[in-house]
Amino acid sequence: MSLEDPDETQVDRPSAGRATDTRRRSRRGLVVAAVVLVLFGSSGSVWWIASQARTPEQRAADAAAPPPSRITGKVSDQQLVERMELTGKVETASRTTITGGRPQGADRAVVTALPATAGKSLKAGAVVAEVSGRPVLLLPGRFPAYRDLKAGDKGPDVQQLQRALQPLYGTAVNGTYGPATVEAVRKLYVAAGYEAPAGQGPSTTGGGGSAAGTARTGGAAAAGGTAPRGGAETDGGTGTAPGGDGGNATRGSGGSGGTGGASAPPAAGPAKPGEVLPAAEVAYVGTLPATVVQVTAAVGDAADKPLLVLGSGGRQVRAVLSADQRTRLRDLPADAVIRFGTGPYEGREGTLGSLNSPSDGKNGDQQGGTSGGQSGAATAGTAGTGPAGTAAGNGNGGGNGSGAEGGRHEALFVPTGAEAEEGSTQQIAVELRRSPKGSLTVPVSAVWTDLGGSSTVTVAEGGKERNIPVEVLFTHEGLSAVHALDENLAAGQTVVLVRRGNPADGGSEDGSGGTDG
Repeated sequence: MSLEDPDETQVDRPSAGRATDTRRRSRRGLVVAAVVLVLFGSSGSVWWIASQARTPEQRAADAAAPPPSRITGKVSDQQLVERMELTGKVETASRTTITGGRPQGADRAVVTALPATAGKSLKAGAVVAEVSGRPVLLLPGRFPAYRDLKAGDKGPDVQQLQRALQPLYGTAVNGTYGPATVEAVRKLYVAAGYEAPAGQGPSTTGGGGSAAGTARTGGAAAAGGTAPRGGAETDGGTGTAPGGDGGNATRGSGGSGGTGGASAPPAAGPAKPGEVLPAAEVAYVGTLPATVVQVTAAVGDAADKPLLVLGSGGRQVRAVLSADQRTRLRDLPADAVIRFGTGPYEGREGTLGSLNSPSDGKNGDQQGGTSGGQSGAATAGTAGTGPAGTAAGNGNGGGNGSGAEGGRHEALFVPTGAEAEEGSTQQIAVELRRSPKGSLTVPVSAVWTDLGGSSTVTVAEGGKERNIPVEVLFTHEGLSAVHALDENLAAGQTVVLVRRGNPADGGSEDGSGGTDG
């Protein structure tokens, strides 16, 4: 027999009834949702089917061409300018290569000092190098030394020496290596810190001097004079005094004659410093001051090779060109404007000096004059190639109008104004063409050209259009410079560029405009 709590039974029955009601309501909600989805799906299907239904008239309207339309532009009176943009490097207008030679009394030509460093500015009388203890002195001149000069010599090389010494020591220019020139040469060496070479009296020969210019000082020691030494009285920058054998100065015999003949020699006397100027100890450069562009040798090297490169004669800008750019510059009009952009010459104008290409050889094409220096053709000279020491040669043939380096096309531009630092980057804008005053500018697609080559532009005005014949001058960057053959074309008017629908006269069905061809 079991006992049950009557209150517990009464509590459980109402709970079971509520659960049954909840399940019934859930089923009804699902049914309602399904019915709604079915109704919406049916409505969408009906709408889609109805939207696809078209009458023949509606289908014809959908397939018809769109209404005529056009794209227009404006006529401008602004001048059209075509420019060539280039990038170049600033350099000196004239390059001179200094090559060493064996001084008198020296068995070998060795670089013993290089006081001229890259970027240094050199004036007349500066020592550009020291070879076997003897200096190579820098002087202004048009041609290299071609012989050793001695007291009594005459000729154009003596005149060149005197012109170089005149601003320094007031030397008279008379073409004769006389006492005043001897004293000036002595002072030149003293100012450089070296002993001036000496000889015995003036030259006694009247014939032309040897191009090798070998110094002949035979008999100088026997006469009690001081023969030029192979080494200078300085340490040459090496820490030890260079040695030399004075007896070696007796190599050879006779004097180097002046090209203009010599006056009767005076009586022999003691040798004087400055009576001899060896060609191996002087380098002439077309324009001074000069800047050391590059030092190509080092102390201890053999001196029979290029020692350094000097730049002088103002500045120029060298730019590398393509073959097409060179052709365009070759045909550049005389009044073309060349303006410098970003760089040391920004805002200034310049000129085209020369054009160089692999086929031009050494001279290049000159445009309105040389690019600086003597003749626009640079030549690398030598500073002595003879066995006993010869000319301190220098390529002072002048400007850098030389053939293009490495087979490249190049242009040399000459700027105005102060000098800039060698190697600076410079932008150049060359004006190739400019539309003349009175001409007009239109978008290139506004020009319609027929099969006969005649060009027109279509002006839209007051809802109407009219064709105006034009002459196309040139086209650049999407614009055409034109000259109207009809006075009724003016700046500010609207021209048709592209038309859809009814094509303009001379245009194509797709509305694309013609060009100037």
